[in-house]
Amino acid sequence: MTETNGAMEQQPNLQLVLFNVCLGLFMTAMNQRALLVSLPTLTRDFQTDLATIQWAVLAYDLTLIGLVLTLGGLGDLFGRKRIYASGYLLFVGGSALCGLAQSPSQLIAFRVVQGIGGSMLLAHGRAILSVVFPTEQRGKALGVSSMAFHVGFLTGPTLGGFLIDTVGWRWNFFVNIPVGLLGVYLTWKTLTEAGRKRKAFKIDIQGALLLLVTNASFLYAMNRVPHLGLHHPTVLSIMLLSMIALALFIRAELRAETPILSLSLFRSRLFSAANLSLFFVATTQSAISFLMPFYLQIMMGFTPTRMGWIIIANSAVIVMVAPAAGRLSDRLGSRLLCTIGAGLMATGYYFIASLAPDATAVRIILPLALSGLGWAIFNAPNQSAIMGSVPKDKAGAASGMTVTTARIGAATGTAVSATLFTHGLATAGLTQMEIESPQSWGAVPEIFNQTFSHTIHVINFFTLLSVLFSAVRGAKR
Repeated sequence: MTETNGAMEQQPNLQLVLFNVCLGLFMTAMNQRALLVSLPTLTRDFQTDLATIQWAVLAYDLTLIGLVLTLGGLGDLFGRKRIYASGYLLFVGGSALCGLAQSPSQLIAFRVVQGIGGSMLLAHGRAILSVVFPTEQRGKALGVSSMAFHVGFLTGPTLGGFLIDTVGWRWNFFVNIPVGLLGVYLTWKTLTEAGRKRKAFKIDIQGALLLLVTNASFLYAMNRVPHLGLHHPTVLSIMLLSMIALALFIRAELRAETPILSLSLFRSRLFSAANLSLFFVATTQSAISFLMPFYLQIMMGFTPTRMGWIIIANSAVIVMVAPAAGRLSDRLGSRLLCTIGAGLMATGYYFIASLAPDATAVRIILPLALSGLGWAIFNAPNQSAIMGSVPKDKAGAASGMTVTTARIGAATGTAVSATLFTHGLATAGLTQMEIESPQSWGAVPEIFNQTFSHTIHVINFFTLLSVLFSAVRGAKR
């Protein structure tokens, strides 16, 4: 198989290429979910609060947001093999450092290193598949990669909970090391670089920095709202900085010779609507993933191991359904499948928001499974629509855009949910000391449950917007 933009020539074994991409997605997803299960433990071991520990999640997301588009464009021009292999190595190194962290600030800093490696992997994984596999097999390959990602989601909570209960949370990072080293080996064995483009290329550093400032300032402002209030001058000034940075980013991208984000891609109605659908779904999904471990461990009193087995319900369904959804998208397109999938997610999240303090494990698992079914039906068709709506020489940029969209949505969901939740606790009468001590929330189950329910209901509005944009995306192909 030949890629005209110079990223790859012949692939000795397409199945090994697919396996290698799946391995990278599996590792990043496993680590992401294992960390979420670790959050209540980290707040206790580091004696910190929700507002601080959320940055262990946000630091990774912000790094992806700042780098993945630039790295996607670099791969389109100079080839993906070295970038992809380097991504594995940096992710392994960052994982080792995270496992050795002695404070929240160290953990957050080392998560940035992980994020650089993750940016390289996520910017090019699906781009590699979309270029290597023929059009009639692209949806199936992306469906398999989606399944692999959610096998990681499936493994992360269960393995993570078990490791926390046995050898400690640090091993949730150390387990990435052998997986990442295998990925480096497979990358050098399965991918080959073709002749690179000789034209001069200028990295859009200005665009990358402005995008990072836009998101970081917005998320930091949201982080400060529970402590200072929405109308505090500090919050308002930081939000203004975010808006100014966004305007400057758009202006810079329109003028840049090689922008990290080609705004011309958004002339495609399908590309724009599919990315908006992904953003809104990721926002809600991330918010629930962030809050559920606190509900299960503090409210329900589950051990990390048992909590992990419950959280995997949605991923178990995704693993079973995602490949079939990918094959269906090759035949039916994305509009119908994505609309149905987003609708099922909204329904599942509604029932999660309706959980009572005495809910049984089955009552918790069923809506998680329903939301997983919706995601499985939504994701592969949506990814295939995005990748199929751009020319092949823009595959890296489009792949980077999907990752950036998902991570901006995820970071937004984490920040907004933490803000809404802590604001709800304050409104209910908890003191600042009680709000900043998650271990004390179990003493006020009625307040916790009411705040949890209200936060999820508000956040679920974003899923309804995803239903809308899925339905109006235009032609099915």
